[in-house]
Amino acid sequence: MNNTAALTQTLEVIKDDTKGQKIDVAELVEVLNSRGFGPLLVGPAIIIILPTGAIPGMPSICALLIIFVSAQILMGRSQPWIPKSLKSFSFSREKFLEALSIAKPYAQKIDKLIYPRFKFLIQDSLKPIIAIISILLSIAIMILGFIPFAAALPASGILLLGLGLTARDGLLFAISFIICIGSLALLPYGYSAIFG
Repeated sequence: MNNTAALTQTLEVIKDDTKGQKIDVAELVEVLNSRGFGPLLVGPAIIIILPTGAIPGMPSICALLIIFVSAQILMGRSQPWIPKSLKSFSFSREKFLEALSIAKPYAQKIDKLIYPRFKFLIQDSLKPIIAIISILLSIAIMILGFIPFAAALPASGILLLGLGLTARDGLLFAISFIICIGSLALLPYGYSAIFG
């Protein structure tokens, strides 16, 4: 994957390497897994941020996928194990392609702002920290998902983490850490939305 077009190419990989009318979680993991941890974060995060995130249950399913992938990074596994119940969840490929056509010009502009810098923040030894931040942001997605559009904030943090890993851009990691703190600060509002 060309690291200077991390977001655009992740979207293109999902488009080009999936078939049929539905994209299920198993297929999503399969097409992204060979490209590393970064795209495995970018794919689910961008699905939440795009209009596909409005599909009932989609933010929570994508968040669970990120949690499973991140937890296995912590355990040192190279191939993520995903439960069958999660693998079978699917969404409309047509809706994704419609969202992609809208998002692609913006993705290309974002890619122009991403390049290798502050690489000391994206060392392999820091992957466990990145995985923990991804898990915290995923939990925030599931809780804040009860507030309209609020899940997009932690999802954008995961998106930046994935892009930072893919393009070796440590600045994005720093920004995602700030987003993580902001997302965690919003969790009491999410609890209020759930439990009244």
